Amino acid sequence: MASCASRAFGMCSNSFIKLETHETLTPEQRQQYEELALEIFTKHSPKDSKAQKIECTGCSASIPDWSTACPSCDTKFPTCIVTGRPLLEYQFWMCSACKHRAYESEIAKRQNCPLCHTPV
Repeated sequence: MASCASRAFGMCSNSFIKLETHETLTPEQRQQYEELALEIFTKHSPKDSKAQKIECTGCSASIPDWSTACPSCDTKFPTCIVTGRPLLEYQFWMCSACKHRAYESEIAKRQNCPLCHTPV
């Protein structure tokens, strides 16, 4: 679902393929996944949008905006729990319960933490 929310529909499609072939699924669960995939991919082509580049805060290398670590200097970035993008800003929201982080502009659109559902 994170890949769908971040509009990475190619990755989302691959995830659905894996889910739909998982051995432990009941026929009802498999059918639900198939219906959800059909609903998503009739509206959106299963292609990832072109990734934007960001600048590493450690070495200034240009890296994809979805990367959680720089391949050049191995600097690791915390991940926004709303978008899945790395947090590169010094100001961010942190959940009082689970301590996960998000961009303030993204969490402002929500009433609860996406992970633990604590009220924002």
